[in-house]
Amino acid sequence: MNVGREGGEGEGVPVGDAPLPVPEGGRSNVPYREIYTEYAERAGIALEGSYIPLGMKRYVRDYFSSLEP
Repeated sequence: MNVGREGGEGEGVPVGDAPLPVPEGGRSNVPYREIYTEYAERAGIALEGSYIPLGMKRYVRDYFSSLEP
């Protein structure tokens, strides 16, 4: 099945194949400390809603803890 845009120039081109814009300067505009709280909240929700084998949960939590600022 070919999912794409309908009509015009993009006909038959999958939606996800559009070229990405070139990053400007390679730097983030938002300091990590400012977004960490939202990131940690989303990571916690993902961990709670995902199946993680019992023996691996500690490693996953340790990984996310290592990302703290």
